[in-house]
Order: sequence, then C-alpha cells, then structure tokens
Amino acid sequence: MKITATQTAIAILRPMAAERGQAVRINGELVGGCGMTVEYGLFWDDPAPSDQITEEAGVTFLLDAETVDYIGSDSLVVDYREQQGFRLVTPEQIVAYGLRVKGRWE
Repeated sequence: MKITATQTAIAILRPMAAERGQAVRINGELVGGCGMTVEYGLFWDDPAPSDQITEEAGVTFLLDAETVDYIGSDSLVVDYREQQGFRLVTPEQIVAYGLRVKGRWE
C-alpha cells in the first residue's frame, strides 16, 4: 500500500515525531460484539519486523498486514484538518477522521 501525507499533516507530525523519536502507527482494529466494525487510530510506536514502513518528509508511518486488509485500498493519504483532526483517506472513501496521535496505551 502506498502511504502519502499532506503538507498540513507533515507540518503537524514532523516536530512531534522528532521529539518522540518514534514512528506513527496507522492501526485498524476489529471491535464490537454483534455488529463488528473497524476502529482506526494513530499512535506512536516502534517498528515490528512484519510492518510496512513508509517514510515521508521526516515522518515514518507503520502499517501491519491486518490494517492493510481492513483499509482495502492500494493507497492511503494521511491528512489533517483544523476542524476534524487527522483523517485517513483512500481514493474511495474517508476511512476515519477526528483522529489524534496518542501514546501506545492511551
């Protein structure tokens, strides 16, 4: 999967990534009981051996295979909007919005 980030997202993420010394994990997790859905999040993390790793303008993004399957597209854009926070966007849809980058267990 090709991951890109808008200039706005990079401007927000780059100083935080430099300060933390970690990558941004894009995570999809299956949640729910009777009605299952995928919940997406962004968090600071270190790479795992099986991660897809993409670096763009000083920000490293991590994706695991399950999240790639959940997203179901060949490309993903990480965007930031003042009113919406971070957004994950494919050519087909807005996958998630209102995201902020958290610590791993927040």
